[in-house]
Amino acid sequence: MSTTEKTDSEALARVRAKRGYVLPVHELLDEVDPEILSRYDALASELLFADEPRALELKTRYLVLVGVATATKGDPDGIIHFARRAVANGASRREVLEAISLAGLPAGMPAIEEATQVLHRVFDES
Repeated sequence: MSTTEKTDSEALARVRAKRGYVLPVHELLDEVDPEILSRYDALASELLFADEPRALELKTRYLVLVGVATATKGDPDGIIHFARRAVANGASRREVLEAISLAGLPAGMPAIEEATQVLHRVFDES
């Protein structure tokens, strides 16, 4: 193994095994401290994937995250990630667009414009 290759910590390996992918935030938290990654993943898993019934179905939770990622302006990867998962859980193109449009109320039109720049990656690839 070269010095540039890094093996997964146990925490990162658990995230990869559970989700089938890791995000840059997972890698960053793992590098800072694998325990922080473990706690972050436990919280995210509880909020998104808990076994007990939630008031919002998984599709709707992802649509909320699409809106939040849009409103935070500057998280195009988050918009793509959450929109793909919303669609994978049954959201329509119109529902994703509506979540983005609603984010424009608190965040302004530039947030919507930014989101529309990345949306083609979600719908053109599906």
